[in-house]
Amino acid sequence: MSPFCRLARACAIAARTSLALSAAVAALFAVATATPTAASADTDTNAAKYYGMWNYDQPDAATLNNVDVLACPDGGGRCDRQLPLPLQVPQVGWVVFSPGPHGTVDGTTDGGCTWNFRVQRTGLELSSTIQQCVNRAVGSLGNITKWSVQVKGNRETESIVAVSHQPNGVDLIGTMKSGSRTKVVGGRDSGKFVKRFLGDYRYDPADFHTLTNVVSTDKGTVYPEQGTVRFSATDKKGRINAHTPDGCDWTLTVRGDTAELDPATQTCHSATGDTSLVYWALVADDGRHMNAFRAGSTTTPNRPPANTFLYVGALTRSATGKAE
Repeated sequence: MSPFCRLARACAIAARTSLALSAAVAALFAVATATPTAASADTDTNAAKYYGMWNYDQPDAATLNNVDVLACPDGGGRCDRQLPLPLQVPQVGWVVFSPGPHGTVDGTTDGGCTWNFRVQRTGLELSSTIQQCVNRAVGSLGNITKWSVQVKGNRETESIVAVSHQPNGVDLIGTMKSGSRTKVVGGRDSGKFVKRFLGDYRYDPADFHTLTNVVSTDKGTVYPEQGTVRFSATDKKGRINAHTPDGCDWTLTVRGDTAELDPATQTCHSATGDTSLVYWALVADDGRHMNAFRAGSTTTPNRPPANTFLYVGALTRSATGKAE
């Protein structure tokens, strides 16, 4: 157990949560298995306004916009009481809407899954409620029972209800009542967006009750994420470098307000072992704060590999880390 865990109960909560959340948080990050239904008489065939890449805006903990709230079904007691539920998980990343079969729309997320929607006069609605996904970042199964999308110009709003199937047979419900995204336009290499990321960002203090800046592993251990990440420009437009506190360097591509690991899997070798990342997404609307989700693994001598997850990442620009 991490020596930084001064509160025994808080550490126990986080450690037990590290196993349960590997299934729980996947639903909203989320290949759909349901067959798309034919367009109904109530559809609006003007689907083109939805097409394109849409990024989540900066999550807002005060209003819960772009925040998934995980809870037990109906507030019942079937879930492990040691889990810090309800748990708020900020959402980051993108979805690409494109033409689907029979007049439908497909929504492909950066989690590697594709969801199918009917086009209705009021917006997009899932074509069925039995579509399932396995999220590549955390390798867990879940399904979305409701995903409603509305678009006006380059602004998108949405609401989601998802079910995460736990290994112990208990389902967790993830609800995001208020979500918003912005369409990526004007080129993926827009300098004004890249500039928001450049400079030094420090991890906010870790909180073991909310899991903010707490790294969980599939071995049941937890530890705080801390230190400063230095983001700098590369010689390729739209690409940035992230130098992390462990001395590793990672490349990400900026599209609008979101930066994501590119290529999707990267490994850092050191004398004490290897660190790999399979997913890392950050959103920065204002150039002062970042929200992040990260998944990867560590390999050290004489120990089995451990999968690592930073579900709730929060960083603030350092006073001396002005944008370049």
